[in-house]
Amino acid sequence: MKLWKKISLICGVILIVVVSVCSGILLMQTRQQMLSLKYSSTEQKLGSLTRSFSEMMNHYYSENDSEVVNRSLARYCFSYYADASAVLLIGDDTVYSRTDIRPEEYLSISQHDSAKQFTGKIGGRHILIFGSAVDLLSVGDSICAVYLVEDITPVYDRITNLFWMFLGIGSSMILVGLLLIMVLVRCSLNPLSELQATAARIAEGNYQERTSVEHTDEVGALAVDFNRMADAVEQRIQELTEQARRQELFIGGVTHEFKTPLTALILHADLLQNTCMEEEEQLASLQHIEQQAKWLERLVQKMLKLITLQQALVLKPVSVPELLEQVRDTVAEKFRACGVTLEIQCQVAFMSLDADLMCSALVNLTENACKASSSGQTVILRAYDSTLEVVDNGIGIPQDALSRITEPFYMVDKSRSKKHGGVGLGLALVQEIVKAHGAALVFDSTPSQGTTARIRLHP
Repeated sequence: MKLWKKISLICGVILIVVVSVCSGILLMQTRQQMLSLKYSSTEQKLGSLTRSFSEMMNHYYSENDSEVVNRSLARYCFSYYADASAVLLIGDDTVYSRTDIRPEEYLSISQHDSAKQFTGKIGGRHILIFGSAVDLLSVGDSICAVYLVEDITPVYDRITNLFWMFLGIGSSMILVGLLLIMVLVRCSLNPLSELQATAARIAEGNYQERTSVEHTDEVGALAVDFNRMADAVEQRIQELTEQARRQELFIGGVTHEFKTPLTALILHADLLQNTCMEEEEQLASLQHIEQQAKWLERLVQKMLKLITLQQALVLKPVSVPELLEQVRDTVAEKFRACGVTLEIQCQVAFMSLDADLMCSALVNLTENACKASSSGQTVILRAYDSTLEVVDNGIGIPQDALSRITEPFYMVDKSRSKKHGGVGLGLALVQEIVKAHGAALVFDSTPSQGTTARIRLHP
C-alpha cells in the first residue's frame, strides 16, 4: 500500500472515531435535555393541577355533606382543571380518568408522597407517569392520588429522527473529510513522489539529476539533504570514473606504446644470442638495448605517476634557486645534445610546493622547449612572484592544438615526437602535478615564434 493511502486510511479512521464520538455525545445530551424538559413540564403541570384542585375542594368542603356528595364534588373540581392525561384516585376508586391505562398499577402513592414518576413501555408506546398524594379534608383517612399519564412516544420519535439526521450528517462529513484528506495528503506527498522519481533517474545513471522541491518543512529539508547526497554520489562516481580512466590509460599505454621498444629489445637480445657479430656491432646492440630499457623505465615512471597522483600533497617551503638548478642538472645532457642553452632567471627565494613533483613538471616543460628549439637558441627558465615560467623561441604550437596538448597521448607533431622519443604523456603529467598543487597551467604560443609555459601558484 502506498504511503498516501496509509496516511489517508489512518486519518480516515481517526476522523470516523472523532465524528462518531462527538455525534454520540451530542445526541445523548440532546436526548437527555428533551426528556428532562418533558419530565420538568409534566411535573410542573402535576403540581399546578394538585394545588388548584386541592384549593377548590377545600373551598367548597362542608362537614355536613355526605361521602357521595364529597366524591361528586371532587370529580367536579378535578374535571374543572384536568385534561385527558389526568387521573384522580380516592382510596381504591378511580374518580376521574379518560385514559385506558391504570397508573396505580405502575406507580403506587402513599399518604404523604410528593411527586413520583415512572417511565416505561406500555402497550408498545413510551409512557411517562407522574403521581402525587393530595391532602383533602373531605376524604378522611382515604388516600387521594393525582396522576398524569403522558404518552412521550413522539419525544422518542424525535430522538430517533435526530439519530438518523446525525448519522446522515456525520456520514456526509466523514465522506467529505476522507476526500479532502486523500487530496491534501496526496498533494502534500507529491514532493516525495518527485524525490522518488529523481532517485529512480539517478539509479538509471543520470547522476546530474537533482530535485527541485523547495519547501520550508521537513520535506524541503529532506530534498536539500537528498541533493547533497546526490552531489556526493556524483562526485564519488566521477572519482571512480576517473580512476577507471586512469587504469584504462595505463593498460592502453602498456599494450600500445610498449610494443615497439619491447620488440626491439627482443630482436637485439635474439641477435646477441644467436648471431656471430663483431665486437663493435655487439656494443651497438647493447647500447640500443640500454637506451630502449631506460626509455621504458622513464615511460613506466611517468605513467605510474600520472595514474597514482591522487593523494593530497604536503606543500613545504622550497628553495627556488636550488629547484631550478636541479632542473638544469637533470636536462643538461639533453640540452648539450641539442645545442640549446638553458638560462635561469630567479627572483624568488622560496615557494610552497612539492619539490620532487614540481621538478618533474619543470623538467618536462624544459625538455619540450628544448625539442621545439633549434641549435643555438636559448630556453629561459624563470621564477617570479608566484609563477614558474619556461620560455622558448621555437616552432610554437598551433592555436587549435593548445586546448588539447595536456591530453594523455596527444601529440601535435607525431613524427617529431617519435623522433625525440615522446609518447604524449609529459604534458598530461605536468597538468596533473599542477592540479595537485592547486595551481594553473597556461600556455601562450605563436607558430614560428615560440611558446611560454606558465605555472601560476596561489600566493
